[in-house]
Amino acid sequence: MASTPLTLAALATSAVPDLAVHGASGVAAGPSGSFLSALLESDRGRLIVRVPRTATAEAEQSGELLGRSALTAGTRAQLPFAVPETLGLTRAGESRAVVSTFLVGEHFSVSDLADDSLLLQPIAEAISAIHRLPPSTVQQAGLASRTAAEARAASARLVERAEATRMLPSTVAARWAEVLQAAELWEFAPTVVHGSLDDTQLLVSDDQVVGVLGWSELHISDPADDFAWLAGAETGVLCAVVARYAALGDSADGERLLARAAFAHELDVARWLLHGVEQHDTGIVNDAVAMLDRLVDQLPSLSQPLLPHSVLDVAQVDDLLDDTPRVDERVHDTSASDVFDDERVFFADTDFIEPVERRTDAETDLDETGVVDELSEAGVTDEAERDTPFDPLATAPLEPFDFGELEDGPDGNSR
Repeated sequence: MASTPLTLAALATSAVPDLAVHGASGVAAGPSGSFLSALLESDRGRLIVRVPRTATAEAEQSGELLGRSALTAGTRAQLPFAVPETLGLTRAGESRAVVSTFLVGEHFSVSDLADDSLLLQPIAEAISAIHRLPPSTVQQAGLASRTAAEARAASARLVERAEATRMLPSTVAARWAEVLQAAELWEFAPTVVHGSLDDTQLLVSDDQVVGVLGWSELHISDPADDFAWLAGAETGVLCAVVARYAALGDSADGERLLARAAFAHELDVARWLLHGVEQHDTGIVNDAVAMLDRLVDQLPSLSQPLLPHSVLDVAQVDDLLDDTPRVDERVHDTSASDVFDDERVFFADTDFIEPVERRTDAETDLDETGVVDELSEAGVTDEAERDTPFDPLATAPLEPFDFGELEDGPDGNSR
């Protein structure tokens, strides 16, 4: 399919009835080029149209549609930032084009944050606002919901799969098993979570969070999940944001939340290893193994207590994961996107492509720790994780397209 801004603009007019487009420009599609995108100037303001180029991007977009649909007008009014609104979709070859409102704001890098940055308070407030949304927001939309025990089981299964590769050092496996067996660490009240929050999903202006993108992993689970990305910042940033979050009255035990957030970020090494194994990519596997070897020297000894700060130090996590691409674990069965119909959000074809096939968990030696057996006996189950590369929604406009030209304009999306 042609990928010029003109073609994408035509798809947008098909997706949104009576839409008048006055101009279009290409939009950078991210490092992996998973989406074809165009920024539109229209009678409804600035819009963005995106067409997924891969099955992974298709599944991500399906989750995004589900997540955004759960955020009704009343729900959005409770948030101190803007959320993209889906205006319509239409078939685009074997895929689909989705038209959404374009949010104005700048991206930032988590590595630029310091423990006294003005942005830390708005970040804490944005996360707090998401966590304070009523659970019915997620439940009524049929999105995933995990109890504390189920969240613990999901982490256990991730470690289990990593150990099955026979590349996980015994010291790391033992320490992670100890964290999983620490029942008091997993005592928390599940909340609504964004699920894929990081610096690529936040838009800022004048040291305020003005927009939040993504929403493909909106669900109910561990509030620590939305803090894990902050472990990639300078020492003290994660602690500072958690402290500000707790001051808002959103955590009865900030130390446990901090420990789980740091642990979740440590598990990114396991995700990276599994991604390399599943993709048969020797380079990724070797990179992950090297990070695991460094982790052996940096993890606290088994004799040290888990709380308050015995999980890998934030600065050490930064050294390990600063250059590690994100690997996405989807919590939703995006085949549920067929619940959309013409009477709800969309005005065009809703013929969704089936999402990426789920991967099954491998049988491993982690059962010897008793964590998985203990949870299984309690009736706790978890869907198999699907580890796939993550491609954030990019918003940087490229060269504008002139509708007066007879030939197609420049393609700002091809890689």
